[in-house]
Amino acid sequence: MLDFHLPTLEDKPWIDEIFEGTQYFGCFCTFATLWLWKERYFTEVARFGDCLLLRGVDDEQNVYYMYPMGKKYDVRTAIEALREDAAAKGTSLMIYCAEKWQCDELRETFPGEFEFEEQRGDFDYIYRSEDLVHLSGKKYHAKRNHISKFIRSYPDWQYENIDDANALECIEFASSLLESTIVGLDREEVSELCLENSAIASALRHFETLGMAGGLLRVGGRVVAITIGEPINSRVFVTHFEKADTDYDGAYTMINNQFAINRLSGYEYINREEDMDKEGLRRAKLSYYPAILLEKFSARDISENT
Repeated sequence: MLDFHLPTLEDKPWIDEIFEGTQYFGCFCTFATLWLWKERYFTEVARFGDCLLLRGVDDEQNVYYMYPMGKKYDVRTAIEALREDAAAKGTSLMIYCAEKWQCDELRETFPGEFEFEEQRGDFDYIYRSEDLVHLSGKKYHAKRNHISKFIRSYPDWQYENIDDANALECIEFASSLLESTIVGLDREEVSELCLENSAIASALRHFETLGMAGGLLRVGGRVVAITIGEPINSRVFVTHFEKADTDYDGAYTMINNQFAINRLSGYEYINREEDMDKEGLRRAKLSYYPAILLEKFSARDISENT
C-alpha cells in the first residue's frame, strides 16, 4: 500500500535524491514546488522504490496523479501501483500534466488503455537565459524601452540578491501588495492570491533550507519588486514568484532582466511556469518569446472500457 502524505521538510532529502541527476524541464519537478503549494493543490507524495509518486485533488474535487518521476524505475509497475491506489479511492486513474514523452511511454507500455487530452493552461514557458539577459534584437525592442524608461524615471534604483538580511522586507512587500490588489476582487480570486502570498512567505522564511534564489529592486530604498525561484537541475532554473508595484512603470520588466543578469546567466534555460489559461498572463509570457512551450496532457485510464 502506498504511503501518500502531504510533504514535510523532512521529506526533502529523499525527494532531492530522486530528482538528482534527472534532466526534467517541468516547473513542478522540485521539492520546493511540492511543499510550497501543498495547501493549494493538496499534493501528496509517496516513495515507490526509486521513484516519486504524486497524488492531488483538483478544483472539482477529483483525485488525480502525476506521472512517476525519477531516474530509473519500471513504468508498468509504477503505473499499476497508481491504478490500485485510484481504485481504492473509488475512481479510475487520471494523470495530469504528462509531457509528450511520458504520453508516448504510456502508449507503448499500455497500448489503447489511456485517452489523452491537451492541457494548454499548464504548458510551461521556457526561455533561453541568454535571451532574458541580453534582450537582443527587434523582438525585444519594447522590453528594452521599458527598462530605459525605468532607469530614467528612477535613477536611484538598486538591485539586490535576496538573502536572510532582506527576506523579511520581501515578505512585508508581498503582503502590502496583496492588501492593495484584492480590493474589489471576488472571493475565489482573493483566496487564490492569499494562498500565493502564503507560499511566497514560506519560501522566504525557509529560503536557504529550500535552496531558493531571488532578487529585489529598490527605489529610494523601498522594495518595489521581488522575484524568487530555484534550480530544477544544472541546465534549468524555474522562477516561481514575481511581484512588482505597478505604480513603478517598468518594474516587472526590470526585475526580470536584472535577476537574469545577476543570477541566471549560468543556466541554459529559465522556466517561467504556466499561464493557467489567463489571457493577460498568456500575452505577457508570449511577449518574451519562449524557446520551448512544454506541452502537458491529461491521461485518463480507459482500460476498463476496452
